[in-house]
Amino acid sequence: MSVNFKIVPLDNASEKMRAEEEMKMLRQMPNAGLACILSSWLYFGYSFWCIQRAAVTGWEAIVPMVYLGLEVAKANFDLLNSEQVPPGLTHLLALSIKDKVRRQPLLRLLGNQVPTVDVFITYCGEGLDIVMDTVRAAYAVDYPKDRFRIIVLDDKVSNELRSAIKESQTTMKNLYYSSRNAKVVTHTKAANLNHGLQFVSQLPGGSFELIAVLDVDMIPLPNWLRALVPHLLQDMKVGMANPPQHLYNIPDGDPWGQSMDILYDVLEPLKHCKNSAWCTGSGWVARRSAVDQLGGVPEESINEDVLLSVFLRALSWNIVYVHEPVQWGMVPSTLASHIKQQNRWCAGIVSTAALWWNPRAKKLSPGAKFGALFPAIAFGFQILTVMVIFVAFPILLLTGFPLVVTSTTTQLKILTLLGFLRLLAVFNYSLLSSKATNYHLSIVSSSHIWPVPFQFQTLVQLFLSIVAGHGVPLFTPSGLIGFKRKTTSASQRVKLALWDYGFFVHSMISLACASGVARSFQAAIDSKHFWHDLFVRVGWPPAFLLCTLAATDSWTPIGHVIFPTTPVTRERLLDRDPETKLAYPTAKARDQVRVRVSQLWSVVAIAYVVLVSVVLCWL
Repeated sequence: MSVNFKIVPLDNASEKMRAEEEMKMLRQMPNAGLACILSSWLYFGYSFWCIQRAAVTGWEAIVPMVYLGLEVAKANFDLLNSEQVPPGLTHLLALSIKDKVRRQPLLRLLGNQVPTVDVFITYCGEGLDIVMDTVRAAYAVDYPKDRFRIIVLDDKVSNELRSAIKESQTTMKNLYYSSRNAKVVTHTKAANLNHGLQFVSQLPGGSFELIAVLDVDMIPLPNWLRALVPHLLQDMKVGMANPPQHLYNIPDGDPWGQSMDILYDVLEPLKHCKNSAWCTGSGWVARRSAVDQLGGVPEESINEDVLLSVFLRALSWNIVYVHEPVQWGMVPSTLASHIKQQNRWCAGIVSTAALWWNPRAKKLSPGAKFGALFPAIAFGFQILTVMVIFVAFPILLLTGFPLVVTSTTTQLKILTLLGFLRLLAVFNYSLLSSKATNYHLSIVSSSHIWPVPFQFQTLVQLFLSIVAGHGVPLFTPSGLIGFKRKTTSASQRVKLALWDYGFFVHSMISLACASGVARSFQAAIDSKHFWHDLFVRVGWPPAFLLCTLAATDSWTPIGHVIFPTTPVTRERLLDRDPETKLAYPTAKARDQVRVRVSQLWSVVAIAYVVLVSVVLCWL
């Protein structure tokens, strides 16, 4: 590299304080995670022993055993979930890092003779205003203009975009436009990027030394390249540097669970400690030589970021996670588009299972291959688990039989104590995760499981497609489960509300849970020991949390149908220069405090668990 630069650590007091807090949190997680696992299996083991010792037969024995199975399944769901539910996969990561907690230092690249970078922006019809804001922000980054190029890759073949780019090229000399052709049927981001890699190789000067990728809605901050590039220069074994994705249009309180802070503030730092960080999808910078050695960006899955990470590591390249805000993007602003995004992610994660048959995966060790396949296995298991809980738990309540059985009062007290200790350990771990995300997660009900019925439908579609010999469907702009942008007729609006938004399905879930609670009360009233019989049914703390989680989480799509929200217009969230049209998210939009979820329900739930546990132990 014919360069002349200097790399210095970032001297920022607030960032240093945040780094210290992050390290403190990560060091607390191993013991907290171990407490969760041990207390859970101690409680489950004793519950199973109590059922075996109880003098019950028939449904009185079957119902407690099935309920215990649901509790175990839910605990494993929490353990396997890597992005939304604390405690999640972070349990295993936290236990394995032990004293290896470290944080990638924040660096700055100084000088003008710096490595050259090809910046790719992928477009597939998301909106001219969105892509042009990203183009202008990319052009405005603090990096010598002759050392980077911006290439807009248009998979929509938009004449409007082509004209806008041509007009901007009069002032942005390093801006380029390219499109595959109008006959493209594989609208994968990976295929579009590979086209871009070939396109820049034919430009004057050929391919640049580094490549960087921005999603069409991701507005890079001026420090973007100077914050990420030095990590590749400081260590020649580093093939890719990845930043978190920050989002500026999440509604106050995050009602749909769109925040990904558990991923970027907890999971990715833990994975970095294990030298197993993954590509974060947007804003990443990589060596062109590393990607070329791989043969381009993998196109075998919608989740090209996962496969890219796996195959780069198979070639002995390191991947680092740089925990610094350098880009701001958007989440879907309507419930329909959010559901479509969830379905697309579901299809992408599960389709990575095809890695097992990929010829390039032969270079992976069995452990590395399983680590790459684990998200697909875990995600599929999670979806099936939640669907079973949605169906089976209300049925158990409707039987009227106790969910918990013991032979003696002493056994009940011990079981109550073990259950209390387990929930206390889970709450403690969840509190650490919520604190790490600036309390963007609810301590108790942070799972946001309401999209699961839609994801289950996507899984069924994938399975049927594979069985029919069509293979794994590839992503198209309309998504795997599409929604029409304009719904005019009354029948279409009814279908959208009742079926596409999940109003009917989630209303049935809520109604079933309410009926089960009523049946439990009636069974307790008919018995001689009302409070005791109520507590061993729906009043049992873990059952109470499970029931309320299913009922309250189902309210998300129901509430949207009854009380639809009006999304804030994007322009109101941006500070725009009237002359240059350069726009960045406003201070209010970037204020992460407003995204904090209400912890009122968490306080009520924890108070209930403590109260009932004390009462049962005292009685």
